[in-house]
Amino acid sequence: MADLTHVLTLWRSGQSAAAERALDAMLALSPDDPDVLRSLAELKDATGRTDAALGLWRRLAKLRPEAADVRRAFGHALLAAGTVAEAIKVLRGAVALEPANPRGHNNLGLALLRSGRSEDAIASFEAAAAADPAYALGHLNLGIAHELGGRYETARASYDRALALDAHLADARMRLSKLLELTDAAAAKNERERALESLAINLMTVRRHDAALRIFQGLLDDGAALKYLPGMRFDCALNCCDWTGYDSRRKLLEAAVRAGQPVILPFSLLMHADAPEVQLACARAFVADRYPARPAPARPPRAARERVRIAYVSSDFHEHATAYLAAGLFETHDRSRFEVSALSFSPPAAGPLRQRLEGAFDRFIDVGRQSDDEVAALMRTLAVDIAVDLKGFTGGARTGIFARRPAPVQVNYLGYPGTMGAEYIDYIVADRHVIPPADRIHYAEQVIYLPHCYQPNDPQRPRPTEAPARADCGLPGRGFVFCSFNQPYKISPPLFSVWMDLLRKVPDSVLWLLTGNPLSTRNLQTAAQVAGVEPSRIVFAPHIELAQHLARYRHADLFLDSMPCTAHTTASDALWMGVPVLTVTGETFAGRVATSLLHAVGLPELCTTSLGQYATAAVRLAETPAALAELKAHLDTGRERFPLFDIAGYTASLEAAYQQIWDRHVRGHAPAHLSVGAGNCEDSAPPE
Repeated sequence: MADLTHVLTLWRSGQSAAAERALDAMLALSPDDPDVLRSLAELKDATGRTDAALGLWRRLAKLRPEAADVRRAFGHALLAAGTVAEAIKVLRGAVALEPANPRGHNNLGLALLRSGRSEDAIASFEAAAAADPAYALGHLNLGIAHELGGRYETARASYDRALALDAHLADARMRLSKLLELTDAAAAKNERERALESLAINLMTVRRHDAALRIFQGLLDDGAALKYLPGMRFDCALNCCDWTGYDSRRKLLEAAVRAGQPVILPFSLLMHADAPEVQLACARAFVADRYPARPAPARPPRAARERVRIAYVSSDFHEHATAYLAAGLFETHDRSRFEVSALSFSPPAAGPLRQRLEGAFDRFIDVGRQSDDEVAALMRTLAVDIAVDLKGFTGGARTGIFARRPAPVQVNYLGYPGTMGAEYIDYIVADRHVIPPADRIHYAEQVIYLPHCYQPNDPQRPRPTEAPARADCGLPGRGFVFCSFNQPYKISPPLFSVWMDLLRKVPDSVLWLLTGNPLSTRNLQTAAQVAGVEPSRIVFAPHIELAQHLARYRHADLFLDSMPCTAHTTASDALWMGVPVLTVTGETFAGRVATSLLHAVGLPELCTTSLGQYATAAVRLAETPAALAELKAHLDTGRERFPLFDIAGYTASLEAAYQQIWDRHVRGHAPAHLSVGAGNCEDSAPPE
């Protein structure tokens, strides 16, 4: 399974040809391995080779005749190949095996619709919606079936329902737009624009930022007045390292945010706005627009019990940066004092980390198919005391759950490095480096100060001792290796200019970056050439599984941090692997994380205050091997004693904070800034 995990990582990172070769080899050794068969069938489906995929699904269906999910996939492949009658037969079998699964009814409905049996198709789509009222695709397809039957008002109601469940279901918006053309031209135009916007957002989720950028630019050129459109266009440009008009666009966006205009999403703003007051204004406007506080039912008196109930809420309980950091925390919680639940709304996931996480909680509950109202009601039924949002405004967030106030105390933690600007989020977990006391006025939450660093680190994170060959990493046989494995959207033009200057000053050096989309790679290579640097001196590292990724850090000499949004999990990875991180301390939480991490490993001297200092320090370290070796030795020999990697001490501090904020609530006191010390937790606000 470890080999299969590696192969799937290759596929997810865009190396589908290599993944297919590996799967073919595995299948030759084990022709009846169902996991390999399924992975290869899915890969061929995804790359448009329907006939080849169909043969694999047929083999797998014979091996797993009672597996409803296999029958659904087999039926879908038959339908794609045009074998409609057999598809209907297979999909009926899937429904019989798993009648409560909405996808089975939906797929059967599609096959019936293809065969011209629209009334039977409607019955299947209605069954899909009945099995899961929140299944947006079922409502979309029900609308299509009604539209084909000439029932336009009924179809419109289905499209409206689908969009209420999934605002970015582009097909539903386009269908609705065409219906509205008959009655309301202005509304039809708005729906067409929103359909294109949804298509672009969906492209962003699969890292097709180049295609999304063209759509957003077209909408702007056509005068579309959709909220957040200029910011989404700018975000796509950053993901493509397209810095055309960077300074002017950035300044216009920040000025619009200060004026209260809904022009950019809060997470996108973190990447380039180094002003905490602007981030607060953006978050407040976004919450007021999208996630205003919702009335909450009266809470019954809490039954007496010994343990405080904590619920961590996220879609990242799988191979994800948040899970890499926090897995050890979840496992280390003191179960005699805290009852800890996970509410997960991510798609079903496999793999060792997911299995580990599912075993790390008292309860692990999949709420992916439940609405915000239903999840909030569930949390009230569970009598959650403290609800912890691990997402903030990052991708896949469910802020609407917290807007319904499902718990008496609610905390913004770890996933989002900034304020959420919401009255219903009581606290943010931080330290005095990421949020200096003077900056608390720019946070809607009360600040919980942990003693060393706000970020947990998992002691079971892999730490490979063997490195791949330099040539296998695309690195030259000799020369200094500057690396920066942040996402390309964190690279700003002034920072890249400094990097190119470093390459000019340090002979035979290379800059090792994480691969983004193809356009970002081309743009970075072009920018290097314009700066007088041979593009081949930028080496691009593909996305690979965590252990292999960490192993290649053995070839990195110095990690160059990004700014104004610094490295977070990536910086911890580098320090864990003994690679010094050089950073510029910014003005916001997102711009000060690496500074916090460096203090927590005893290397504050690597925190600079300007790009000039940063550049000077980088050249000095590259030209002084002894100084660099001393830093690496410090990291290698001190790992066991650094606060950054002390999960037991970290968990005790966080639990002290949880206990304190719960005790404040029980006493009837309003939330207040809190500071956790060595073994105690005291209010930093004046006594009440």
